[in-house]
Amino acid sequence: MRPWPKCHKNLAGIAFLLFVACVILAMVRLRPSWNTYQETREERESLENKLKASRWPKDSARLSALLQEYEKKLKKDTGSGVGLIQQTDDVLKKATSLFLPRITGEYGSVADFMQKASQTEYKDQFDRLDNYLLGKQIQLDPTVYGLNESTSEPYKYQMLLKLWTTQAVVDCALQSGLKVVHKRDPNSARISAQIIAMPMRPYVLSVNNEVPYLMEFPVQLEVRGPMPNVSKFIDSLCKNGRFLPMVKMELSVQSPGWGKKPAKPDRDGHIRTHAVTARVVCSSFFMPAGEGRKVEKSSNIPTLPRGA
Repeated sequence: MRPWPKCHKNLAGIAFLLFVACVILAMVRLRPSWNTYQETREERESLENKLKASRWPKDSARLSALLQEYEKKLKKDTGSGVGLIQQTDDVLKKATSLFLPRITGEYGSVADFMQKASQTEYKDQFDRLDNYLLGKQIQLDPTVYGLNESTSEPYKYQMLLKLWTTQAVVDCALQSGLKVVHKRDPNSARISAQIIAMPMRPYVLSVNNEVPYLMEFPVQLEVRGPMPNVSKFIDSLCKNGRFLPMVKMELSVQSPGWGKKPAKPDRDGHIRTHAVTARVVCSSFFMPAGEGRKVEKSSNIPTLPRGA
């Protein structure tokens, strides 16, 4: 067998090098592209299967019509003339408007209030609340209330909001003719008003939100008085610019004949009582500055209305 001519050997070497270069190119450049293609193809097939299993229409025209219908409901409802977005904004404004005039009057804006509220201001406000309640024959006990003049929490504005909410709720009770219940501590013989500033309750739209879009400040209060006065108190919580909705209530009634002869029913067969004790939890609401209210889209797909 004759040996290959030199030119043939050169061509064979070049061809081999080209083959190796193609293999390397495929491994470095083409393989990732192929993997991406495969992943995209699998994702598309999965999406198509989900669409087939869902109740969403496959026709783009019907989807566009549904989109327009939903946007119309969000922006402007044909019935009331106010869309869901506007209704939501109106509810939030009403829920968080109680202390807004005070915040803007003393601090200028919500953002400044959150940043500039200080421990000194809190101490001053606590002393004022304590003296105000003492003037109403209400003895605020820090061990029951949960706050005292030296309490220090990371967010000072939240401490102030707890104090303001307490005074607002107590004022509603007193103006309705109710008395704040006091109880004696068996260990220290100290008489304490049954008022508790409960922990702040945050509301978030997504687990990824670090700052809540809404904060609730509940206060528990135990009051006593006639049932009509209790009803008046409950009614006054959301009147005259106030929004302190009651989120919990426990009623207890002492028998009119307790310790005496049993009370007799009236003509209707009812035993009437004049003393009702109500343990209520009322809340104020606060909306932080705009940076903390980022709304993220939910990954849950809503169910379509029937016939879509």
